[in-house]
Parts: sequence; structure tokens; C-alpha cells
Amino acid sequence: RRNEDDGDDDDLLRRILAAAAARGIPLSLLMAQANQYSEEDDEDVEYPFASPPRSLKDVADFIRSENCKKILVLAGAGMSVASGIPDFRSSNGLYATLDAGKLTCDPMQQEKIRNDPTYCLDQHLFLENPLPCLEVNREFILGVRDRKWKATLAHRFFELLNTQFQGKLCRLYTQNIDGLEDQCVGLPHSQRIAVHGSMDEAECAVCGYKTNFHDFCTLVERQIKDITGRDPNAPSESTPIRCASCGALAVKPSIVLFRSSLPKVFFENVPRDLKNVDLLIVIGTSLDVAPANTLVFRVPKSSMRLLINRERVGWQVGLDVDEEDRDFFGQGNCENVCLELMEHLGWLDKLRPLLDQHELPDASAALLRERFQQPPGSKARITKARIVKPKPRI
Repeated sequence: RRNEDDGDDDDLLRRILAAAAARGIPLSLLMAQANQYSEEDDEDVEYPFASPPRSLKDVADFIRSENCKKILVLAGAGMSVASGIPDFRSSNGLYATLDAGKLTCDPMQQEKIRNDPTYCLDQHLFLENPLPCLEVNREFILGVRDRKWKATLAHRFFELLNTQFQGKLCRLYTQNIDGLEDQCVGLPHSQRIAVHGSMDEAECAVCGYKTNFHDFCTLVERQIKDITGRDPNAPSESTPIRCASCGALAVKPSIVLFRSSLPKVFFENVPRDLKNVDLLIVIGTSLDVAPANTLVFRVPKSSMRLLINRERVGWQVGLDVDEEDRDFFGQGNCENVCLELMEHLGWLDKLRPLLDQHELPDASAALLRERFQQPPGSKARITKARIVKPKPRI
């Protein structure tokens, strides 16, 4: 006989499977992860480090050690803040300031966008009418092409991590769509997975055909109107961009639109990348968005986990700033914390060419100059330390 609670369990399972299907998460991935939890829960943990990290210097010492063989990174918007890239969700961001009346769409679509500005980046709307998405993103697309924004010190930290300790950096999973990682020549494209796609690539939403990005930008410049009014050479009316392969009027930047699946490359690489990770670095993210946030609790229980963020986040995925354990909270903005890590690792002089060649955002360059002006041999600022202990998974 079934228990009274069985119905609730069945309903929960149906909800989980429906959510997974909607996000394009393979059922095999869910099953493999469930098996992993059941097999690992009772195992003793042998850490690759002698004691829990209590400072950024401890983390840097572990990175430098032979016991740290494999590093995984999960990055969010905080890593790009210093570049000056406009954000979408803040009080003065794109969604809050968007004037739906300037977009090329019918009254019903316009009303939906007024009620929910994220609808302009909806997959279903794009297939009906691609123009609102292209008009909203026109300035962003062309700004990426023109390198209006530059890779930050945080980006350069991971570039140096890859070049100075070859083979340690397994992968950088970024939730950002700005493509700034591609400005770092020491960080190959193959080591970056853009979980939500990237603005520096283009593709057809119907057939998936990849379009040359610079050719795409030329068409955006010629065919998509500027709703900001800042480009006097922009056309007065928008016309959609046709796919050279299938002919559909559906070419867009390679970003993941709402109600569409994440890139297959994410699901194909995650299971392999998670194995034997010694250090997970989580930087500049609220850890609110699945499935990217699941990396936090899916790394081995022996992994050191470094959280770089202004606020404590991640309690819902097992991070609780409280007691001593394997985790460390590097509290502060990403630029300051990454600069301190690079100082502990002895990499400051490797950043000088970036100043000379004007390859850093103004805010990052100012921070680095200030550090160079400090007396030689002065100690690195010690970031406020909080130990992060994972909550048990429910």
C-alpha cells in the first residue's frame, strides 16, 4: 500500500523532470549525480591540503603546491564589473530603463515587454519577431566587436593561473555573455565554457549555423536601428538578418535566450571536469542560477572551495559562512581579491605590460598603479577572512 506522502514525492519528481527537460538537462546527468551522492555520503574524506585555509595566502600556497593538480572556476557578473559593461538587472540597468515603445514589435508584444522586460530576450518571441532582441543588444554587440570593454584583473588572474601553472586550470565556466575571456591570449577558447552563451559569436536560432562574428556585426550596424539614439549612422528602421545557410530571418548573437536550452558543451564537459578537482574558485556570482550553481556541491568533498564575492552567498547550494572547514570566503570586490592573490603568487610584475599597453579598464589600471606605488616589500592587504562550511545537502 502506498504511503500518504508518496503522492507528494511523485509530484516533486515530476516537477524536477519537467524543469530538467525545460532547461535541456539530460536525464542521464541527473541519475549519475544521484548515484554519486549515494556512493559518497558515507565515505571518509582525505583532503589534499594539510589544514583549512584561513587567508588568501593559504589559498595561494595551496595553488602553488604539488597537491593542487586540478582547478575549476565558476564565474559570474562580478568578474566583469570593473570593465564598465552595462548590466541588465540593476535599478539603472537595461531592464529598468528600457522603453518598449521604441522597439519594433506589435502592440501585444510591446505590452508583454512593458510588463516583463526580459521578454525581449525570449526564445519564442525571437522566432516570431527577432528585432526586439537585436535592437536591445545592438550597442552591446558592436561594443564587443570594438573592444569597448577590456578584460579585468580578475580575467588576467585566471590567464596567469593557466600560463604559470600549465595543466592546473581545467576549465573556466562563466555565466557572463561578454566574451572578455577571449581577450586573454593565455586562456585558450577551449578552456572557457560560456554557460549562457557569448555575445562575441553569432548563430542562426533555427538551424544553428555559425556566422562570422564581424560579418554579423556589419549587418547589425546596417540593418538594426539604434534605440539609444547615439549612432547617427544607424538606419531608421530595422530589418532582420537572414541566415546564409537555411535562409531563416533568425541570426542572433550566440547567447542563451529565455526558454531555451543551455549549450550542449556544458552538459558534455561537466561530468568529466568535476572529477578529481582539488580547488573550485567561485567568483562574482550570486549562485542563484541553476544548473551552473550545482558545480558548488558537485565537486569532490575533498576539494578546497574559494568564494570571491562582496557578500556571502550560496547557502542554498551548501556554502554557509560559519565554521572552519575546507572553504574560504575572500570577501571584497573581485579586482582587489584577485590582485591580492596575484601578489601572494608573485605575479605583480607580469601585470606591468598590461599597463604599458593600455590593456586594462581604467578602474583596474588605477588599482594596479596604486599597488605599484606602495613601498617595495610592503605586505599584501589581508582580505577579511571568513571560513565557509558547507551545509548538509537535503
